Amino acid sequence: MNETQIYKCIAMSNHDSNPAVKAIAMARSPLTAGMKAQYFAELAEKGRLPLSFSEKYGAKPEQFFVEHSELEEKYGADFKKIPPGAIGVYSYFNRIQVGLQQLMAGARKFKLNLINRDDIAATTDLASKVTGIPTVAEIDMDTFDEILLG
Repeated sequence: MNETQIYKCIAMSNHDSNPAVKAIAMARSPLTAGMKAQYFAELAEKGRLPLSFSEKYGAKPEQFFVEHSELEEKYGADFKKIPPGAIGVYSYFNRIQVGLQQLMAGARKFKLNLINRDDIAATTDLASKVTGIPTVAEIDMDTFDEILLG
């Protein structure tokens, strides 16, 4: 699951003034983030990280966990109680948050309830027929008509 899929879910659910989506369930992606974070932290503890990984991201959790310093600063001494898997899940959701904020900023929609069906386009005729969302070509055609016909 990534931020574009979340954006599309919210946009497709908005038939009037507010999106009908109240929550988006995710399972595999956050679980994978947590499991991989735990795995790489264990490898680092044993000194068995792959060389390519440690050269690119660092050999210690404080180097390869992007959110490590932020969480350590926020929780102080209690930070040591946070398992590496939780740091991985936190980092994953933070990435989703930032990506969704960037998509919304690009669309000039600064609140979730402002996202609507006009913010997305269908990529196939079948998708357009099923959802009622115009294809990219149809959206562009209206723009071309506006430009050419004034």
